[in-house]
Amino acid sequence: MSALFGWWTRRGDLGQTGPATVAAMVASSRRGGPHGSWTSGHAVLAAVGEPGQESGPLVSQGTESPVVVVVDGYVHGSRNPAQTLLDGYLAENEVAAERWQGAFAFAVWDSRTGEIVLGRDRLGIKPLSYVRLEDGVVFASEVGALAAHPDVPLELDGAGLSALLTQLRRPGLGALRGMREIPPGTTVRFSAAGERRRRYWSLEAFSHTASREETIGRVRKLLDEVVHDDLGDADPAVLLSGGLDSSVLTGLAAEAVGRPPRTFTVSFGGTASAVPDLPYAEEVVRFWNCDHERVTIEPDQLSQPGTLTDSLLAKDWPTPFGDKNITPYLLSRHVGRRTPVALSGEGADAMFGGLGPDVEKRVLTTFPWIARARAMGMPHGLGTGLLQAEVLQDIDIAGYIDSRFAEALEEVPQVRGEDPVDRLGRQTDYLTATRLLEQTVLHSERMSAAAGLQLRFPFADHRLFTLLYNVPARWKSFDGREKSLLRALGAPLVPTSVLSRRKVPYPITYDRGYKQALVERLRTLLDDPSAPVHTVLDREHAERYVTTPRLLDRGGWLGRADVEMVLQLDAWLRHLRVRLVL
Repeated sequence: MSALFGWWTRRGDLGQTGPATVAAMVASSRRGGPHGSWTSGHAVLAAVGEPGQESGPLVSQGTESPVVVVVDGYVHGSRNPAQTLLDGYLAENEVAAERWQGAFAFAVWDSRTGEIVLGRDRLGIKPLSYVRLEDGVVFASEVGALAAHPDVPLELDGAGLSALLTQLRRPGLGALRGMREIPPGTTVRFSAAGERRRRYWSLEAFSHTASREETIGRVRKLLDEVVHDDLGDADPAVLLSGGLDSSVLTGLAAEAVGRPPRTFTVSFGGTASAVPDLPYAEEVVRFWNCDHERVTIEPDQLSQPGTLTDSLLAKDWPTPFGDKNITPYLLSRHVGRRTPVALSGEGADAMFGGLGPDVEKRVLTTFPWIARARAMGMPHGLGTGLLQAEVLQDIDIAGYIDSRFAEALEEVPQVRGEDPVDRLGRQTDYLTATRLLEQTVLHSERMSAAAGLQLRFPFADHRLFTLLYNVPARWKSFDGREKSLLRALGAPLVPTSVLSRRKVPYPITYDRGYKQALVERLRTLLDDPSAPVHTVLDREHAERYVTTPRLLDRGGWLGRADVEMVLQLDAWLRHLRVRLVL
């Protein structure tokens, strides 16, 4: 299944309203495919399935008090995740989640106890949001689907706006008032007595005793296992950028199945700039003799209204990453027509030391990515340059960042008396794994799912995260570069050029037509007095981008990020009918 939805009330009086409301939630989903539902007076559960697969809830047999399961995602070693979860729940209740490996979100209606249970995989790769109502709870895989429920408050306050602008949310909280998320590695049971949470997994800190060579061997062995499990029965396919992560993953996939995988690489047509990764990707293709396809995206595709809307709503919230998000959405839509499942190299930065070497010189005073934005002249993070300074001050966005940073540091598991550099390394890794993953793996999962492709992320595996979290910090850059351990274990799997190449960001287009389309969209927004973003927009500053389009190129693409955030925020507020209450 690729999305789940539901509504539970303790009073048991959903009647005809419940099925109709949940049907409207399903209809608002960006994830197409077959769907089905199950209804009682207390609960309505629905699911949208993967094309070609069974859809709808799975109901226990042989009892007058059924247990009903809906699932989004996959469980290693299972061809039927819903059956696996139902069997596990019947045997052990939600404790069974500890036995499941994979990426999944689920809901269980237990009519034996009159309770509903929601749960999420250890790293939170699969989304699941909910809102507590006066007499129950409504939940969905997508924020837009929750917004279709008439009792869900559609309000964005100062804290919520800060969360959107900084891309930092408190774990378990959404951006809209009253909206929550099932935290990663957690199950939540709702009953007449209230809400009871159970955290079944979190990162743990312990002393690492293996040598560096032994550690590299352990990481390689674990990666082989994870890639094998993630592929399951699927034909091997990899999104190959030509960077270190996806190139090593291509080699791992080839060795896991004993044959070259299918690979897909993105390029731009028209007057767009060349993708610097392409020559390296082609070397990897030749190295393994892959069945390869270069997917060319024409710049005008990035500006089509339907694509803009679909990619925005698929990822659930606005970001300053316009075509940087639209490109992988279009790529996933294309690849999804060729294969149902593909591997992605995203997630490697989180624990392999992707933020760079010189950990001894690092000073951690805020989130590393916020620090980089501030160094580039953006004190509140990417994409905030066109918002009113007074608004940012009134909502205290700086204080919001500081509070989120302090909370995150307080959570970091440590080993008593360890080396200060290792302590700093743990802090950096923890912040990246629990906060920055939102902007990488989780965005990619949501966009690919909406585009009809199931992405799997071997580098974002909880077993790998646990192992690497406890590796000495200096080892992650022992050769003076980022991701030294991955480079060492990947040496036999990729061409030499990939090992020595410089890391570059995901490709963006510098096509003149795309930038002109941004200017025209901004001009239209400025001319529309009903645009909800006017409440927070610095109109004078925005008008300068219309009259002087070269400002879009400030810092390469940082000027564009400011415009992208304003346009996406306005479209998000408008589409979901969200009211700003600042």
